[in-house]
Amino acid sequence: MKKLFILGLVLMFSLSFFVGCNDAVVDPGDNHDDHVDVESIYDDGSYRGVYVDRDGIQITIQFTLENDTFTDVSFRHLAYDGSNYLEFEESHVLSGVVSQYEQVVNYLVGKTIESVDDLYTPENIVDDVDAFAGATLRANKVVSSIRDALNRGVYSPAGEVTIRDFGQLTDGTYRGAYIDRDGIQVVVQFTLENNTFSSLSFRQLEYAGDNYRVKGDDDALYPIVIQHQQALDYLEGKPVEAVYELYNTADMVDDIDAFAGATIRGNKIVSSIIDGINRGVYNPSSDTIMQVDTPADGRYRGIYIDRDEIQVVVQFNIEDGMFTDLRFRQLAYSGQDYRGLEEGDNFYPVLSQHQQLIDYLVGKPFEAVYDLHNPGSFIEDVDTFAGATVRTNKVFSSIIDGINRGRY
Repeated sequence: MKKLFILGLVLMFSLSFFVGCNDAVVDPGDNHDDHVDVESIYDDGSYRGVYVDRDGIQITIQFTLENDTFTDVSFRHLAYDGSNYLEFEESHVLSGVVSQYEQVVNYLVGKTIESVDDLYTPENIVDDVDAFAGATLRANKVVSSIRDALNRGVYSPAGEVTIRDFGQLTDGTYRGAYIDRDGIQVVVQFTLENNTFSSLSFRQLEYAGDNYRVKGDDDALYPIVIQHQQALDYLEGKPVEAVYELYNTADMVDDIDAFAGATIRGNKIVSSIIDGINRGVYNPSSDTIMQVDTPADGRYRGIYIDRDEIQVVVQFNIEDGMFTDLRFRQLAYSGQDYRGLEEGDNFYPVLSQHQQLIDYLVGKPFEAVYDLHNPGSFIEDVDTFAGATVRTNKVFSSIIDGINRGRY
Protein backbone atom coordinates (compact mmCIF):
# COMPACT_ATOMS: atom_id res chain seq x y z
CA MET A 1 0.00 0.00 0.00
CA LYS A 2 1.70 3.07 -1.24
CA LYS A 3 2.31 6.22 0.70
CA LEU A 4 3.73 9.32 -0.82
CA PHE A 5 5.88 9.62 2.27
CA ILE A 6 8.54 11.62 0.51
CA LEU A 7 6.35 14.71 0.41
CA GLY A 8 7.21 15.25 4.05
CA LEU A 9 10.95 14.95 3.56
CA VAL A 10 11.82 17.67 1.18
CA LEU A 11 12.09 21.41 1.22
CA MET A 12 9.63 22.89 -1.16
CA PHE A 13 10.39 26.09 -2.94
CA SER A 14 10.50 27.56 -6.41
CA LEU A 15 12.26 30.49 -8.03
CA SER A 16 13.52 31.97 -11.22
CA PHE A 17 17.24 32.56 -11.59
CA PHE A 18 18.26 33.28 -15.16
CA VAL A 19 15.19 34.78 -16.72
CA GLY A 20 16.03 34.16 -20.35
CA CYS A 21 14.60 30.62 -20.47
CA ASN A 22 11.59 30.27 -22.75
CA ASP A 23 9.64 28.42 -20.05
CA ALA A 24 7.82 30.67 -17.61
CA VAL A 25 8.31 29.86 -13.93
CA VAL A 26 5.34 29.92 -11.61
CA ASP A 27 5.79 32.60 -8.95
CA PRO A 28 5.09 30.95 -5.58
CA GLY A 29 4.18 34.34 -4.18
CA ASP A 30 4.70 35.33 -0.57
CA ASN A 31 2.97 32.36 1.06
CA HIS A 32 5.65 29.69 1.12
CA ASP A 33 3.63 26.96 2.77
CA ASP A 34 5.91 24.12 1.74
CA HIS A 35 9.06 24.72 3.78
CA VAL A 36 11.22 22.03 5.28
CA ASP A 37 10.04 20.87 8.66
CA VAL A 38 12.66 22.53 10.83
CA GLU A 39 12.31 19.75 13.40
CA SER A 40 13.40 17.09 10.94
CA ILE A 41 17.02 16.04 11.26
CA TYR A 42 18.93 14.67 8.30
CA ASP A 43 21.82 12.29 8.82
CA ASP A 44 25.22 13.92 9.02
CA GLY A 45 27.34 13.25 5.96
CA SER A 46 27.50 14.04 2.26
CA TYR A 47 24.57 14.05 -0.14
CA ARG A 48 24.34 13.89 -3.93
CA GLY A 49 21.48 14.90 -6.20
CA VAL A 50 20.80 15.62 -9.84
CA TYR A 51 18.65 17.75 -12.10
CA VAL A 52 18.08 16.30 -15.56
CA ASP A 53 16.16 17.84 -18.43
CA ARG A 54 15.49 16.91 -22.03
CA ASP A 55 19.02 17.74 -23.20
CA GLY A 56 20.73 15.64 -20.55
CA ILE A 57 22.28 16.01 -17.14
CA GLN A 58 22.41 19.70 -16.30
CA ILE A 59 23.30 19.75 -12.61
CA THR A 60 24.77 17.30 -10.15
CA ILE A 61 25.36 18.71 -6.71
CA GLN A 62 27.12 17.47 -3.62
CA PHE A 63 26.80 18.93 -0.16
CA THR A 64 27.64 18.03 3.40
CA LEU A 65 25.27 18.39 6.34
CA GLU A 66 26.17 18.56 10.00
CA ASN A 67 23.26 19.06 12.39
CA ASP A 68 21.14 20.11 9.41
CA THR A 69 23.69 22.79 8.52
CA PHE A 70 25.46 23.03 5.19
CA THR A 71 29.21 22.79 5.72
CA ASP A 72 30.19 22.36 2.09
CA VAL A 73 28.28 22.69 -1.20
CA SER A 74 29.74 22.17 -4.67
CA PHE A 75 28.80 21.26 -8.22
CA ARG A 76 29.95 17.97 -9.65
CA HIS A 77 28.40 18.98 -12.97
CA LEU A 78 26.98 22.24 -14.32
CA ALA A 79 25.94 22.23 -17.95
CA TYR A 80 23.38 23.42 -20.44
CA ASP A 81 22.83 22.55 -24.08
CA GLY A 82 26.00 20.46 -24.19
CA SER A 83 28.29 23.11 -22.67
CA ASN A 84 30.14 22.24 -19.47
CA TYR A 85 30.15 25.48 -17.50
CA LEU A 86 32.73 24.17 -15.03
CA GLU A 87 35.31 24.10 -17.82
CA PHE A 88 34.93 27.78 -18.70
CA GLU A 89 37.95 29.96 -18.06
CA GLU A 90 37.58 33.37 -16.48
CA SER A 91 37.83 35.05 -19.89
CA HIS A 92 34.88 33.09 -21.30
CA VAL A 93 31.84 35.20 -22.15
CA LEU A 94 29.68 33.01 -19.89
CA SER A 95 32.09 32.83 -16.95
CA GLY A 96 29.69 35.13 -15.09
CA VAL A 97 27.15 32.31 -15.09
CA VAL A 98 29.54 30.12 -13.14
CA SER A 99 30.23 32.98 -10.73
CA GLN A 100 26.52 33.39 -10.08
CA TYR A 101 26.03 29.73 -9.36
CA GLU A 102 29.06 29.70 -7.08
CA GLN A 103 27.49 32.59 -5.17
CA VAL A 104 24.32 30.53 -4.73
CA VAL A 105 26.05 27.50 -3.25
CA ASN A 106 28.52 29.54 -1.21
CA TYR A 107 25.61 31.40 0.34
CA LEU A 108 24.33 28.15 1.83
CA VAL A 109 27.56 27.23 3.60
CA GLY A 110 27.17 27.66 7.34
CA LYS A 111 23.39 27.98 7.13
CA THR A 112 20.69 25.51 8.07
CA ILE A 113 18.52 23.70 5.54
CA GLU A 114 15.55 26.01 5.92
CA SER A 115 17.75 28.91 4.79
CA VAL A 116 17.43 27.60 1.24
CA ASP A 117 14.12 29.47 1.24
CA ASP A 118 16.24 32.59 0.86
CA LEU A 119 16.73 31.57 -2.76
CA TYR A 120 13.19 32.77 -3.40
CA THR A 121 14.82 36.19 -3.63
CA PRO A 122 18.16 35.53 -5.36
CA GLU A 123 18.67 39.21 -6.06
CA ASN A 124 19.55 39.54 -2.38
CA ILE A 125 22.43 37.09 -2.60
CA VAL A 126 23.56 36.97 -6.24
CA ASP A 127 25.26 39.81 -8.06
CA ASP A 128 23.99 40.77 -11.51
CA VAL A 129 21.37 38.04 -11.60
CA ASP A 130 20.06 39.38 -14.91
CA ALA A 131 23.41 39.86 -16.58
CA PHE A 132 23.37 36.41 -18.14
CA ALA A 133 19.66 35.92 -18.64
CA GLY A 134 20.26 34.06 -21.90
CA ALA A 135 22.14 31.29 -20.17
CA THR A 136 18.85 29.72 -19.01
CA LEU A 137 20.45 27.69 -16.23
CA ARG A 138 18.24 28.63 -13.30
CA ALA A 139 18.45 28.34 -9.56
CA ASN A 140 15.24 26.29 -9.51
CA LYS A 141 17.26 23.55 -11.18
CA VAL A 142 19.77 23.78 -8.36
CA VAL A 143 17.11 23.44 -5.70
CA SER A 144 15.55 20.52 -7.58
CA SER A 145 18.89 18.73 -7.38
CA ILE A 146 19.13 19.53 -3.66
CA ARG A 147 15.67 18.07 -3.09
CA ASP A 148 16.65 15.01 -5.07
CA ALA A 149 19.68 14.53 -2.83
CA LEU A 150 17.63 14.87 0.35
CA ASN A 151 15.03 12.45 -0.99
CA ARG A 152 17.68 9.81 -1.58
CA GLY A 153 19.15 10.15 1.88
CA VAL A 154 22.75 10.46 2.94
CA TYR A 155 25.26 9.32 0.31
CA SER A 156 28.31 8.95 2.58
CA PRO A 157 27.23 8.93 6.21
CA ALA A 158 29.45 10.54 8.83
CA GLY A 159 27.99 8.35 11.55
CA GLU A 160 25.14 5.98 12.20
CA VAL A 161 22.40 6.08 9.56
CA THR A 162 18.79 6.60 10.55
CA ILE A 163 16.71 3.62 9.44
CA ARG A 164 13.70 5.02 7.67
CA ASP A 165 10.22 3.69 8.30
CA PHE A 166 8.97 2.93 4.80
CA GLY A 167 5.47 2.04 5.86
CA GLN A 168 3.66 -0.72 3.99
CA LEU A 169 4.73 -0.49 0.36
CA THR A 170 2.69 -1.70 -2.59
CA ASP A 171 3.60 -5.17 -3.83
CA GLY A 172 5.14 -5.11 -7.27
CA THR A 173 8.17 -4.10 -9.31
CA TYR A 174 10.20 -0.95 -8.65
CA ARG A 175 12.90 0.86 -10.64
CA GLY A 176 15.35 3.52 -9.53
CA ALA A 177 18.54 5.15 -10.78
CA TYR A 178 21.73 6.76 -9.56
CA ILE A 179 23.14 9.45 -11.85
CA ASP A 180 26.44 11.23 -11.55
CA ARG A 181 28.33 13.79 -13.59
CA ASP A 182 29.39 11.37 -16.30
CA GLY A 183 26.04 9.74 -16.86
CA ILE A 184 23.58 7.13 -15.64
CA GLN A 185 25.69 4.78 -13.56
CA VAL A 186 23.27 2.46 -11.77
CA VAL A 187 19.69 1.43 -12.54
CA VAL A 188 18.22 -1.23 -10.28
CA GLN A 189 14.99 -3.16 -10.67
CA PHE A 190 13.54 -5.12 -7.77
CA THR A 191 10.33 -6.66 -6.52
CA LEU A 192 8.72 -6.08 -3.14
CA GLU A 193 6.23 -8.42 -1.55
CA ASN A 194 5.18 -7.66 2.00
CA ASN A 195 8.10 -5.22 2.12
CA THR A 196 10.57 -8.01 1.28
CA PHE A 197 13.11 -7.85 -1.55
CA SER A 198 13.23 -10.34 -4.41
CA SER A 199 14.31 -10.47 -8.06
CA LEU A 200 16.91 -7.71 -7.79
CA SER A 201 18.84 -6.96 -10.96
CA PHE A 202 20.88 -4.23 -12.64
CA ARG A 203 19.43 -2.61 -15.72
CA GLN A 204 22.51 -0.39 -15.82
CA LEU A 205 25.92 -0.72 -14.17
CA GLU A 206 28.43 1.69 -15.60
CA TYR A 207 31.28 4.01 -14.73
CA ALA A 208 33.22 6.44 -16.94
CA GLY A 209 31.56 4.98 -20.02
CA ASP A 210 32.51 1.41 -19.14
CA ASN A 211 29.50 -0.95 -19.20
CA TYR A 212 30.15 -3.61 -16.56
CA ARG A 213 27.08 -5.66 -17.44
CA VAL A 214 28.67 -6.86 -20.68
CA LYS A 215 32.03 -7.89 -19.21
CA GLY A 216 33.04 -11.52 -19.39
CA ASP A 217 34.84 -13.47 -16.70
CA ASP A 218 38.14 -12.98 -18.54
CA ASP A 219 37.97 -9.21 -18.16
CA ALA A 220 40.30 -7.64 -15.59
CA LEU A 221 37.38 -5.70 -14.14
CA TYR A 222 34.96 -8.62 -13.99
CA PRO A 223 35.32 -8.87 -10.18
CA ILE A 224 33.45 -5.54 -10.00
CA VAL A 225 30.47 -7.21 -11.63
CA ILE A 226 30.67 -10.08 -9.14
CA GLN A 227 30.90 -7.67 -6.21
CA HIS A 228 27.83 -5.75 -7.24
CA GLN A 229 25.86 -8.90 -7.89
CA GLN A 230 26.81 -10.12 -4.43
CA ALA A 231 25.42 -6.89 -2.99
CA LEU A 232 22.08 -7.45 -4.72
CA ASP A 233 22.05 -11.12 -3.82
CA TYR A 234 22.54 -10.16 -0.18
CA LEU A 235 19.21 -8.29 -0.21
CA GLU A 236 17.27 -11.22 -1.65
CA GLY A 237 14.61 -12.29 0.84
CA LYS A 238 15.44 -9.51 3.32
CA PRO A 239 13.14 -6.73 4.54
CA VAL A 240 13.30 -3.42 2.72
CA GLU A 241 15.17 -1.77 5.60
CA ALA A 242 18.15 -4.01 4.81
CA VAL A 243 19.00 -1.60 1.98
CA TYR A 244 20.87 0.50 4.54
CA GLU A 245 23.27 -2.37 5.18
CA LEU A 246 24.77 -1.70 1.75
CA TYR A 247 26.61 1.26 3.22
CA ASN A 248 28.91 -1.42 4.65
CA THR A 249 29.37 -3.74 1.70
CA ALA A 250 32.59 -5.18 3.14
CA ASP A 251 30.34 -7.33 5.32
CA MET A 252 28.75 -9.03 2.34
CA VAL A 253 31.00 -8.62 -0.71
CA ASP A 254 34.25 -10.47 -1.35
CA ASP A 255 37.42 -8.41 -1.75
CA ILE A 256 35.51 -5.14 -1.75
CA ASP A 257 38.75 -3.16 -1.63
CA ALA A 258 40.44 -4.91 -4.53
CA PHE A 259 38.79 -2.60 -7.02
CA ALA A 260 38.13 0.46 -4.89
CA GLY A 261 39.13 2.71 -7.77
CA ALA A 262 36.15 1.55 -9.80
CA THR A 263 33.96 3.78 -7.60
CA ILE A 264 30.68 2.04 -8.44
CA ARG A 265 29.97 1.61 -4.75
CA GLY A 266 27.34 0.30 -2.41
CA ASN A 267 26.07 3.79 -1.67
CA LYS A 268 25.19 4.20 -5.34
CA ILE A 269 23.06 1.08 -5.11
CA VAL A 270 21.42 2.45 -1.96
CA SER A 271 20.69 5.71 -3.77
CA SER A 272 19.11 3.96 -6.74
CA ILE A 273 16.96 1.66 -4.58
CA ILE A 274 15.71 4.55 -2.44
CA ASP A 275 14.96 6.45 -5.65
CA GLY A 276 12.90 3.50 -6.86
CA ILE A 277 10.92 3.35 -3.63
CA ASN A 278 10.33 7.10 -3.66
CA ARG A 279 8.87 6.91 -7.17
CA GLY A 280 6.26 4.39 -6.13
CA VAL A 281 5.56 1.00 -7.61
CA TYR A 282 6.50 0.77 -11.28
CA ASN A 283 4.40 -2.29 -12.04
CA PRO A 284 1.97 -3.24 -9.24
CA SER A 285 1.14 -6.89 -8.71
CA SER A 286 -2.24 -5.97 -7.26
CA ASP A 287 -4.47 -2.96 -6.83
CA THR A 288 -2.84 -0.02 -5.10
CA ILE A 289 -4.36 1.80 -2.17
CA MET A 290 -3.66 5.51 -2.41
CA GLN A 291 -2.90 7.62 0.61
CA VAL A 292 -1.89 10.92 -0.88
CA ASP A 293 -1.36 14.47 0.26
CA THR A 294 -2.51 17.20 -2.09
CA PRO A 295 0.55 18.88 -3.61
CA ALA A 296 1.00 22.61 -3.31
CA ASP A 297 -0.12 24.71 -6.25
CA GLY A 298 2.67 25.36 -8.74
CA ARG A 299 4.67 23.99 -11.62
CA TYR A 300 6.48 20.65 -11.39
CA ARG A 301 8.99 18.74 -13.49
CA GLY A 302 9.91 15.09 -13.17
CA ILE A 303 11.94 12.54 -15.08
CA TYR A 304 12.09 8.85 -15.82
CA ILE A 305 15.45 7.38 -16.78
CA ASP A 306 16.23 3.84 -17.82
CA ARG A 307 19.52 2.24 -18.71
CA ASP A 308 21.46 4.92 -20.57
CA GLU A 309 18.62 7.14 -21.72
CA ILE A 310 16.40 9.99 -20.55
CA GLN A 311 13.07 8.59 -21.71
CA VAL A 312 10.39 10.79 -20.16
CA VAL A 313 10.40 14.35 -18.84
CA VAL A 314 6.99 15.68 -17.84
CA GLN A 315 6.06 19.20 -16.84
CA PHE A 316 2.69 19.89 -15.22
CA ASN A 317 0.86 22.34 -13.03
CA ILE A 318 -1.21 21.68 -9.92
CA GLU A 319 -4.04 24.10 -9.17
CA ASP A 320 -6.39 23.46 -6.26
CA GLY A 321 -5.20 19.87 -6.19
CA MET A 322 -5.99 19.34 -9.89
CA PHE A 323 -3.70 18.61 -12.81
CA THR A 324 -3.44 21.36 -15.43
CA ASP A 325 -1.22 22.02 -18.42
CA LEU A 326 0.62 18.69 -18.72
CA ARG A 327 3.19 18.30 -21.48
CA PHE A 328 6.17 16.21 -22.41
CA ARG A 329 9.58 17.86 -22.46
CA GLN A 330 11.00 14.48 -23.48
CA LEU A 331 9.40 11.31 -24.81
CA ALA A 332 11.95 8.89 -26.21
CA TYR A 333 12.97 5.28 -26.41
CA SER A 334 16.07 3.70 -27.88
CA GLY A 335 17.15 6.98 -29.44
CA GLN A 336 13.76 7.69 -31.04
CA ASP A 337 12.30 11.08 -30.09
CA TYR A 338 8.56 10.56 -30.37
CA ARG A 339 7.78 14.24 -29.93
CA GLY A 340 9.13 14.95 -33.40
CA LEU A 341 6.96 12.38 -35.19
CA GLU A 342 4.35 13.49 -37.66
CA GLU A 343 1.03 11.91 -38.50
CA GLY A 344 1.60 9.04 -40.89
CA ASP A 345 4.83 7.89 -39.24
CA ASN A 346 4.76 4.24 -38.23
CA PHE A 347 5.18 5.13 -34.57
CA TYR A 348 2.96 8.20 -34.51
CA PRO A 349 0.27 6.24 -32.63
CA VAL A 350 2.73 5.99 -29.72
CA LEU A 351 2.83 9.76 -29.49
CA SER A 352 -0.95 9.90 -29.86
CA GLN A 353 -1.43 7.40 -27.03
CA HIS A 354 0.77 9.37 -24.68
CA GLN A 355 -0.99 12.58 -25.56
CA GLN A 356 -4.27 10.87 -24.69
CA LEU A 357 -2.72 9.91 -21.39
CA ILE A 358 -1.80 13.41 -20.27
CA ASP A 359 -5.04 14.80 -21.72
CA TYR A 360 -6.87 12.34 -19.47
CA LEU A 361 -5.22 13.81 -16.38
CA VAL A 362 -6.08 17.43 -17.15
CA GLY A 363 -8.70 18.68 -14.72
CA LYS A 364 -8.52 15.58 -12.54
CA PRO A 365 -7.37 15.43 -8.92
CA PHE A 366 -3.79 14.42 -8.26
CA GLU A 367 -4.68 10.89 -7.12
CA ALA A 368 -5.80 10.17 -10.70
CA VAL A 369 -2.10 9.60 -11.43
CA TYR A 370 -2.68 6.07 -10.13
CA ASP A 371 -5.06 5.45 -13.01
CA LEU A 372 -1.97 5.29 -15.21
CA HIS A 373 -1.34 1.78 -13.95
CA ASN A 374 -4.52 0.75 -15.83
CA PRO A 375 -4.58 2.85 -19.00
CA GLY A 376 -6.70 0.54 -21.12
CA SER A 377 -9.90 2.29 -20.14
CA PHE A 378 -8.88 5.68 -21.49
CA ILE A 379 -6.17 5.13 -24.12
CA GLU A 380 -7.11 3.74 -27.52
CA ASP A 381 -5.29 0.68 -28.80
CA VAL A 382 -2.88 0.73 -25.88
CA ASP A 383 -1.50 -2.67 -26.83
CA THR A 384 -1.04 -2.00 -30.53
CA PHE A 385 2.40 -0.58 -30.05
CA ALA A 386 3.39 -2.35 -26.84
CA GLY A 387 6.83 -3.03 -28.30
CA ALA A 388 7.59 0.68 -28.33
CA THR A 389 7.96 0.42 -24.53
CA VAL A 390 7.52 4.11 -23.83
CA ARG A 391 4.84 3.11 -21.35
CA THR A 392 2.40 4.75 -19.01
CA ASN A 393 4.22 3.47 -15.91
CA LYS A 394 7.21 5.53 -17.01
CA VAL A 395 5.00 8.60 -17.13
CA PHE A 396 3.66 7.70 -13.69
CA SER A 397 7.23 7.45 -12.38
CA SER A 398 8.19 10.83 -13.83
CA ILE A 399 5.11 12.54 -12.36
CA ILE A 400 5.81 11.15 -8.89
CA ASP A 401 9.43 12.23 -9.27
CA GLY A 402 8.23 15.73 -10.08
CA ILE A 403 6.08 15.86 -6.96
CA ASN A 404 8.93 14.51 -4.84
CA ARG A 405 11.22 17.30 -6.04
CA GLY A 406 8.69 19.95 -5.08
CA ARG A 407 7.58 22.97 -7.03
CA TYR A 408 9.83 23.90 -9.92
